[in-house]
Amino acid sequence: MDIQEKFGRYEGKIVVQLFESEELVDEHVIEMEYGTPRLISSPEKTPRSDNAPKGMVKIPSGSFEMKVSQGDQFIPYPTSGYPRTISMDGFYMDRYPVTNQEFKEFLEATGYHPSDKNRFLAHWVQGQIPKDMEQHPVVNVSLEDAQAYAKWAGKRLPTEAEWQYAASSGDGRDWPWDQNLKVKKRFEYVTNTLTVEHLDGLGEEFCNIGNGIPEAVGSHPKGKNPWGLEDLVGSVWQMTSDIYENGTNQMMIMKGGSYFKPSSSWWYVQGGPRETHYRQMLLRVSPGFERNETVGFRCVADY
Repeated sequence: MDIQEKFGRYEGKIVVQLFESEELVDEHVIEMEYGTPRLISSPEKTPRSDNAPKGMVKIPSGSFEMKVSQGDQFIPYPTSGYPRTISMDGFYMDRYPVTNQEFKEFLEATGYHPSDKNRFLAHWVQGQIPKDMEQHPVVNVSLEDAQAYAKWAGKRLPTEAEWQYAASSGDGRDWPWDQNLKVKKRFEYVTNTLTVEHLDGLGEEFCNIGNGIPEAVGSHPKGKNPWGLEDLVGSVWQMTSDIYENGTNQMMIMKGGSYFKPSSSWWYVQGGPRETHYRQMLLRVSPGFERNETVGFRCVADY
């Protein structure tokens, strides 16, 4: 039963009773905590294909234990029910994040114009891709922009579970590459509510470790995972289709970290490469708010 469908945004206690011939045989009380984020999105399957579309990698079906981690929770994250074992259908996933050139082809083919143009492709110059950035991940796009591209391409955005399953090659590894390569964490406690993580053991051959310089896709082939996916971490934050609502805010879950690791203020999103199980919340305020220099996306398709 979909509790949200039956009870809407009700928060508090729900009593579930089981009767047999009008006799109560079991009872369970569910506590719906106030302000709990609830998933409000569900993926729409794409047309099925027996062969991997160009530029995509076949991800086999299977199951994995999905655990999640996140940074400081000024607004609570959806965390209940983890870790848990999830069965996954197979799908195709883009080898790389969608590039400026690919997004330009979409614009030329469709004439797409967002209704809210604030910061749309703000890094382009007079509507053109900056020199030598054709193969950089496209950024400054909103969820709706990414969804429009995906629909045109016969694809869709991945769920968080799909992204994490594919990135971890189905075995739950923390980093896409060799699972025996250890990365150590150092925690810096800034305030009672703010903690900054530092990662030791990441090599520049595997990913951008947060130098602040955007790079073309495929710049770190050693960071490829066993299933052939690249630029999973340290490239750009990658949108998923998972949207949550807590009664006040809507939020999108992003994965992978980015090339930018801020040092001038503790109050930015921490950035840098992040583990496959790490999730970052992006509040859905407006399309212009979602469009920034460190957020892009990659797509999946069903088979």
